[in-house]
Amino acid sequence: MSNALSPAPTVVEGRVSIVRLHGEACFDCGTVGKTLRAAGHVVVRGNPVMWQIVTCGCRLKVAA
Repeated sequence: MSNALSPAPTVVEGRVSIVRLHGEACFDCGTVGKTLRAAGHVVVRGNPVMWQIVTCGCRLKVAA
């Protein structure tokens, strides 16, 4: 078992689609037709709930 702490969740400002928060669509682009993989956790400012999000990998392609 690793003793490493998991990274703090990203804090999201403003409105976010509930479909993206529920992990049914890519958090970054909103696609539902591609393979989705775990991408970490987010917290919407003003709400104590932490959401596990998914991505299709589009963010990595944009950053490259």
